Amino acid sequence: MIESYPLKIDIFALFIFLGTVQGLFLSYFFLSKYNRQVKANVFLGLLLLAASIISFDILISYTNFMFQVIYLVDASETCNFLIGPMFYLYVVAKLDETRLKKVSYHFMPALIYLAYSTLFLIQSIEVKYNSYLSQYHPELDYIQNIAGDFRDPLSLKSFVNELTILSITIYLILAIIRLFKSSRAERHDPNRKRLFSLLWIDSLFMFLILAIIIFVKLYFTHDLGDYIIIIAVTVFIYSISFKVIRESIFFHKGQFEKKYSKSVLDEDSKQKISDKIISYMEGEKYYLGKSPSLQDLAKKINTSPNYVSQVINEKLNLSFTELISRYRIEEAKKMLEDPYSNETVEGIAYSVGYSSKSTFHLAFKKFTGKTPAEYKASTNN
Repeated sequence: MIESYPLKIDIFALFIFLGTVQGLFLSYFFLSKYNRQVKANVFLGLLLLAASIISFDILISYTNFMFQVIYLVDASETCNFLIGPMFYLYVVAKLDETRLKKVSYHFMPALIYLAYSTLFLIQSIEVKYNSYLSQYHPELDYIQNIAGDFRDPLSLKSFVNELTILSITIYLILAIIRLFKSSRAERHDPNRKRLFSLLWIDSLFMFLILAIIIFVKLYFTHDLGDYIIIIAVTVFIYSISFKVIRESIFFHKGQFEKKYSKSVLDEDSKQKISDKIISYMEGEKYYLGKSPSLQDLAKKINTSPNYVSQVINEKLNLSFTELISRYRIEEAKKMLEDPYSNETVEGIAYSVGYSSKSTFHLAFKKFTGKTPAEYKASTNN
C-alpha cells in the first residue's frame, strides 16, 4: 500500500522555494523576446530553467510533497545534462557569439538520457514509489510490485550522479580554457575587462557548485543531501539577480528626469554643432583613432563636451560610442566591398580603430545584421 508522509516545511524548504521562483523568473527574463536576441542570454536562460526544474524536483522531494505526485519521481534528471553545456555555451557566446559552432551537439547527452529515461518514466507507480523511498526515505518499507523492479539495462540511472559530475567537470574545464585563451589573446578595453571579471566569477561559482555536488554525493547516502546542493545553486541564482538589478538603468538615479532639460542650446546652435561634428568626422576621420573621446572631440571643434553629447543624442539620435561605431562600420563595409582587397577581417578591425576582433564582430553585426564574413560574401557574389 502506498503511504503518505507529513509535509516538512523548514528554513531549507523556504530557501529552495525562493530560489526556484527566482530562477524561473530570471529564465523568463533572459528568454524573453527582447533579451533572447543576444545568444548568451538564451544559454543563460536555459541554464537557469534547467536549474529551476531540478530545484523544484528537490523541493517537492525534500518536503515530502512527492508522495502526492509520485509519478514525477526522477522526472527532472535529464536537466542534469544541460547544466554543463549551457554554462559553456554561455561563456563562449559572451566572449564572441560568432565563434559558436555545432551548438546542437551539446544538447545530445541530454537528449540521449531523455530517451533512455523514458524506460523508467513509463514504469508503474509502485516502481516510482519504491525508487523515491530508496532516495529520501530508506527507513520506510517498500511495497511489493508484481511486475518487478526497474532493470536499468545500461546502468545510466544507477550512475546518474557520476555522469552529472563528469558532464559539469568537462564543460567547466572547456569554459575555463576558452576564457583563459581569450583573456591572453585580446587587448582589453574597460568593457572587455569587466566582462572577463564577470565570467571568471561565474566560473568560480560553477566550480564551487561542482565541489559541493562531489562532497554531498561522497558523504550523504542516497539523495538526502541534495538540498545542500540546491542551496548553493540558489546563491548562484541570486548573484545573477543582483547583477541584473545593478546593471538595470531602472535603478539609476535620474532615470526619470528629462535629459538636457536645463540646456540653453537653441535649435540653430544645435544644428551648427551638429554640422561641425559631421564635418570633423568625415573630413578628419576622427573615428579611426584608437581612443576617441567625447572630451577630445569637443576640444577639436571648440565647444563643451556636454553640448557635443546633447547634439549627438538629440540631432543624430545616437550616443557618442554609437556614433564612432557607425562611422567605423561604414568604413569597414567599404573595405569589405573591395573585391581586390586581401585584407583580413582582423586587419580591417584594427584599421578602423577596434582593438579586438570580437568587439568588431559584435559592433558590425549590431549595425548590419551580418558578420563581416557574411557581409563580404554577400557583396562579392
